[in-house]
Amino acid sequence: MTEALGDFDPKATYDAASRDYEDASRDFWQYLSTRTVERLALRPGERVLDVPVGTGPSAIAAASAVGTTGRVVGVDYAEQMVAIARDKVRAAGCANVTLEVGDMTALARPDQPYDAIVCVLGLFFVDDMPAVARSFYDLLSPAGGRMGVAVFGERFFDPMRDVFVEAVHDVVPGFDVIQPWCRLDREDVLRQVFDDAGIPDVGIDTDEDRLPLPSPDDWWRIVMGSGLRRTVTAIGEDAAAEVRARCDAYVTANDVREVVSRTRYAIATRA
Repeated sequence: MTEALGDFDPKATYDAASRDYEDASRDFWQYLSTRTVERLALRPGERVLDVPVGTGPSAIAAASAVGTTGRVVGVDYAEQMVAIARDKVRAAGCANVTLEVGDMTALARPDQPYDAIVCVLGLFFVDDMPAVARSFYDLLSPAGGRMGVAVFGERFFDPMRDVFVEAVHDVVPGFDVIQPWCRLDREDVLRQVFDDAGIPDVGIDTDEDRLPLPSPDDWWRIVMGSGLRRTVTAIGEDAAAEVRARCDAYVTANDVREVVSRTRYAIATRA
């Protein structure tokens, strides 16, 4: 696997980033959640686990698909993310959603197996990815339960991610910009996780999206709402200000009007 987690703390990072995450997600990565739910072809009455639930977009989409006779359980160990998700679920009137603060590496077995499990931008945050993938699979109904896992591919907000990383290395030489999402950015590595987990017949689709970037400020919204925030916090205010200035200058000088992201969706069916 590429790049270990090091001292990247997902819980602390995303608790701190929760409001910025919600703001940036609407424009730049919420579509991953809705597309994963669409690929699972949920039916009325089904039981769904969404982990990590984040601020709730996949849980709300799943709740609509399974209807009032279905049930959605969302789990995340970043308390602030769950708090935002609860507000959104309440506003959407989704009475069939239950949200919990918990660890996705230690999920309790439900009274009834799940018909589907949604895992969007979460698997690369655990140390033993095959073990967690297998634990999800084992929670599925043996009669056609489905699991959908979404991860970023090799291109992640290009060209600005590379500009950001290069600026950090110039401003703070030797600083380690940890990027957990790179652990699963190649299709062969993602497939190997499922192979190591003993999960057969996994289908993997790849999408590439061009997302409008109206201004340099929008790039910084992405930075502060994503896992890149860990780097900004770690290097200190003065260095972060210089990194932002370099990113802003690149956007302006090169007339960057969009960023490109590649996403992979892995779907496994237990039968």
